[in-house]
Amino acid sequence: MISNEIKKQRLMSEPLSENALKLARGLYNTYITYDDFDMNIKFTTFFKLLNLHPCTDSIRDIRNLLEELNEPLAVKNFEFQGKTHQLKFIQFCNYEIGEETIQVRLSPEYLHAHDKYMLDTFLNS
Repeated sequence: MISNEIKKQRLMSEPLSENALKLARGLYNTYITYDDFDMNIKFTTFFKLLNLHPCTDSIRDIRNLLEELNEPLAVKNFEFQGKTHQLKFIQFCNYEIGEETIQVRLSPEYLHAHDKYMLDTFLNS
């Protein structure tokens, strides 16, 4: 199979908020450190990273930031693990909020798109 040359695209419909950027970079750096897409992170870690007070409203704020990060990206001619999609919608992560932690699984597809397809990258900044 002959692969087409990857064409960088502007994938973000609008810029992320400062706290969403902090959260995305924090999650990405944790992934890099532990080389694991799956992370179980205590609320206190999020509170420190985002300079939030430990309360229910802050957990809601974190959920809203995760939703902001999960705005789907539409990637044209997306090739991943040997499969090509004319148009692929991908999200940053899956997450589940527990009693004391948030379980996050970063999307390998999203990280690949960020690295290979995005003009408007933000994780390595």
